[in-house]
Amino acid sequence: MKSMIFKTIALIIIFEVVYSCSKGEGGSGNDAVVSLNSFYSLDDLSTAATSAGKIPTYTTSGAENGLISMGDLSACVVMTSGSIKCWGYNQSFQLGNTNAGTNNQVTPVVVNILTEKAVAVSAALNHTCAFLSTGLKCWGSENNGKLGNRINNNTTATQPQDVLNLNSNQIKMMVTGDEHVCVLFSASQQVSCWGLNNLGQMAQSDFANPFINGANIPLPESVKLISTSDHSVCAVTVSGSLYCWGSNITTSANPNPILIDSGVKNISSGEKDHFCYINSEDTIKCFGKNEKLQLGNNTATNVFNKTPNSVAGISHAKAIVAGQYHTCAITNDGSSVYCWGDNSKGQLGSGSSTPAQSNAPIAVSGLPTAKVIDIAAADNNTCALLDNEDVYCWGSNNNSGTSGYGDNLGIKNPPSLSNKAIRILNRNDL
Repeated sequence: MKSMIFKTIALIIIFEVVYSCSKGEGGSGNDAVVSLNSFYSLDDLSTAATSAGKIPTYTTSGAENGLISMGDLSACVVMTSGSIKCWGYNQSFQLGNTNAGTNNQVTPVVVNILTEKAVAVSAALNHTCAFLSTGLKCWGSENNGKLGNRINNNTTATQPQDVLNLNSNQIKMMVTGDEHVCVLFSASQQVSCWGLNNLGQMAQSDFANPFINGANIPLPESVKLISTSDHSVCAVTVSGSLYCWGSNITTSANPNPILIDSGVKNISSGEKDHFCYINSEDTIKCFGKNEKLQLGNNTATNVFNKTPNSVAGISHAKAIVAGQYHTCAITNDGSSVYCWGDNSKGQLGSGSSTPAQSNAPIAVSGLPTAKVIDIAAADNNTCALLDNEDVYCWGSNNNSGTSGYGDNLGIKNPPSLSNKAIRILNRNDL
């Protein structure tokens, strides 16, 4: 009992320090930001936020779950009030707004199916998950059991579904792929996933059937963070070893995670077939496909290469995120963001339509002087969270032309894209 009391007091003290620095109209305070990794579990984050009366400003260094998260064609932000606002593609009710139904949304709408406050969100192609005061819940497409409610059919969940696959375990992270979800358990520091396994997302040899009850991933040591792309997953162990599995990496004959590198601090698994990570020297390495130079290599190829290459021109990297054919990093303690790869839809945020693609990192224009504390990417655009609570985005504002996938920047058309960062909302907005 005493240890629990001391633990709660410590969490409250952390948040009181945070709020004393950041309360008010989004005032900039570089000391106000805490890391999500500093919490034992998302339950602890929720408890501390409830005690403080506000969802704090924290960073995940580009993880798929946090205060900002982007699916392939949509985006979500956890507001300081505990509500969630989302915009973009909505054909499976993944935006969670009853007024919107399944219509795509050009501007942010409140996820009004939630009756509890959220502390973290993770958005995917056609479903969304959020961590609430009563735990992890998901909504949207129920195909392949990816909502964790042990249902596999073509229906759409228009109410938050309790995730049954946690088996009473507390979680530290949740990440969502196209047709699967993975969590990192706090106590065991092991990974569990559920959903489709057609490309080895579950690290199991049965590629024919979805795993609606979940599967424990056979990793050789304890894990500190996880990330997922559309059809693959990566984990960084406590020793800094990077293991990955799934599409282009493992097969049904050998489904077990494979070792990619050591000395890894964090990883972004991208929105398609490339992966980038920050190493112990705060520089960046990437592997996978390089069709649009998204690996930072000047040789374009659609051949998947598991051998990492170093990205030149980046030092003091603090966060990394990978989109479909582009990559972005927060550098220099949050004072700048650089992107490389495809720029056909303004993904590099360079302020220009040229170059069409670049293996050399280019500074994002349009960001104010506030510190950048976190970053997220969709297929063809990127959003950044600043320490004044502003969210800025750049890239495509219409991923599908005339077929109606929604406006991914959260602004009304025109424009069809923005090649520089533009302000979308502030987390203190109502």
